Amino acid sequence: MTPPPAAALERFFRPRAIAIVGASDDFTKISGRPLKFLLDKGYAGQIHPVNPKYAAVAGLRCYPSVSAIPGPVDLAIVAVPARAVLAAIEDCVAKGAPAAVVFSSGFGEMGDEGRALEAAVAAAARRGGLRLCGPNTLGFMNTFDRVLATFSQAGDGDTPPGPVAFVTQSGAFGTAMVALGRREGLAFGYFVNSGNEADLGFADLLGWVLEDRRVKVVAGYIEGLRDGRRLLDVADRALELGTPLVIAKVGRLTAGARAAASHTGALAGSDRVYAGVFRQKGILRPSDEEALLDLAAAFSLCRLPAGRGLGLVTQSGGAGVLMADRAEEVGLAVPELSAETQAALRGVVPPFGAVRNPVDITAQFIAEPALLRSALELVLRDPGVDLAIFYLGLMERFADQVVANLRDVHAGATKPLLVAWAAAPEGARRALREAGICVLPTATRAVDAAHGLAAFAEHRRRRAAPVGDGGGTPPAAGAAALARLRAAPGPRTLGAVEACELLAAYGVGVARLRRVTSGAAAAAAARALGGPFAVKVDSSAIPHKTEADAVRVGLRDPAAAGPAYDEVTANARRRHPEAPIDGAIVQEMVTDGVEVVVGLVQDPQFGPVVMVGLGGVLVEALEDVAFGAAPLTRDEARRMVEGLRGARVLGGVRGRPPADLEALLDVLLAVSRLGVDAAGAVTALDINPLLVRARGGGAVAVDALVVLGGAG
Repeated sequence: MTPPPAAALERFFRPRAIAIVGASDDFTKISGRPLKFLLDKGYAGQIHPVNPKYAAVAGLRCYPSVSAIPGPVDLAIVAVPARAVLAAIEDCVAKGAPAAVVFSSGFGEMGDEGRALEAAVAAAARRGGLRLCGPNTLGFMNTFDRVLATFSQAGDGDTPPGPVAFVTQSGAFGTAMVALGRREGLAFGYFVNSGNEADLGFADLLGWVLEDRRVKVVAGYIEGLRDGRRLLDVADRALELGTPLVIAKVGRLTAGARAAASHTGALAGSDRVYAGVFRQKGILRPSDEEALLDLAAAFSLCRLPAGRGLGLVTQSGGAGVLMADRAEEVGLAVPELSAETQAALRGVVPPFGAVRNPVDITAQFIAEPALLRSALELVLRDPGVDLAIFYLGLMERFADQVVANLRDVHAGATKPLLVAWAAAPEGARRALREAGICVLPTATRAVDAAHGLAAFAEHRRRRAAPVGDGGGTPPAAGAAALARLRAAPGPRTLGAVEACELLAAYGVGVARLRRVTSGAAAAAAARALGGPFAVKVDSSAIPHKTEADAVRVGLRDPAAAGPAYDEVTANARRRHPEAPIDGAIVQEMVTDGVEVVVGLVQDPQFGPVVMVGLGGVLVEALEDVAFGAAPLTRDEARRMVEGLRGARVLGGVRGRPPADLEALLDVLLAVSRLGVDAAGAVTALDINPLLVRARGGGAVAVDALVVLGGAG
């Protein structure tokens, strides 16, 4: 989907004149609340109520239609029953209005009749070049410019502008999040509810608010995406701008559609793909609403750290251990402080404290106020520390003293400082926020926020120094192979020989093999290959041949090939009587190497997605897999592999030599390129197993499955 022109959304978010269709002077109604908000908040543009029942609304001239308004209209707020929305949009189009937000419900969320009406409204808007938010939306707020095109409770009370933007698919949840955030001292420059997304989608709206340089962090809530590739573009732009995306995605345990033929398809449940793609693109995914707001607070107040080294200063040894454990769990380092730093700390920390990291200054800092400041400053100056957390609890009587010390440390610090203050007095929390210090209520929440800062900073650094990619021009042999596939389009599953030929054309090493149609031919093929060999049935309708008892491995005597041929074909016919049997494959046995699975699947949201996992035939049981959207860079492929729980196996264990990681990355990039080049023609691909040999030995595909669709 092509992103909307910036000019169209400029008039949407920053309109010079707003028409309110269905306007009411009853400010308790959905049709009256946006008018009240615009008047109360001091919107500087023109407001035009539209309702044929009235000559005036709230002291403003009221028009019978949008087209009757003299002068331009940039944004129409449509608050009429669903049956009247189509006529209202057609009226806006006739006026030449570039944008509208439709509050009305009764569309796609109500069944077939509602979906048909929604499609008609979207088509009318599209024909007229009008960009539409909704229907079934709470609308949006741009508090920077005092544009409150919403009936949400988020518009009630004070709505100060601030560095946080929030785009949500759920109106009620989004409103609650804004209310919770404001209680924590967050100020929202934007609140946007995408509604049914008949036109403008979540990623379109996210992309526009991202461009506002007054915004320091963009938060979001999604249940699903209609255009995942657009979100990937927005994420790339966010890294370029240095503005973090913090997006809560619900539905973690809801499996996506399962492709029975493909391990990759079976494992590509919706959440696994989202998790992999979010990691790949530097999108931070909080586990719950508290974590989302914590990250929003941290990014709105803290600079980015230069690394993952976390310094911990506490009044409690127990809290220090807790934070150190959590830091290790999420991937932060808690380095031992340098000898120079420890020596300096011994000069200020009581003998019964600790100076290695975590640094326990004990409650002595109450009696010696300078102790807190000195210890924190020393830890922040340590070369191994990139950011720091100070933990304390309660301190009602000494809150002002603590705040003053933390203000002084923060003012002179060049590294991020977060405060974990359990049961903090409200006045102290407010004073720290006003001083630009991120204060959170628990030790683990502070560590998680610190991890978010470090993770995004790391993605920014990687983006500045990308390593290779999986795009570019396909190899000549690969282009020719794809042309042959398109000449005989799917849907169909390639035979083993054809699948291996496609992989080889893209530079993937494949174990030598021959297709045979008789026992005698099998024996001849075994003699030609030499060495150990395997015999397996050749049938595109039987993707998992081991389960059909249609594979014989470890054979050495060519004379055994004939009986093996008879066994595998007979077993296949018995287990799958309807499956066409094309004979058998005789293939050289490759036994050395770590078993890896590499796959490709066409994801409905993100298009071609590459998978890598450990386990061979056990991959679905182990579920140790990682996903990334194609095209992959080499660095992204490396991080996918390193993120596997069993990645240590590739480094060599129990005396085994390290595996050829670079060869595995070559295969991932080849599959990534194939996925992009095929443009949907390949709906699923498995290389299982791929044997990754010892370093320098390369990687060899032993079996392959390729499923073609009708696209491409």
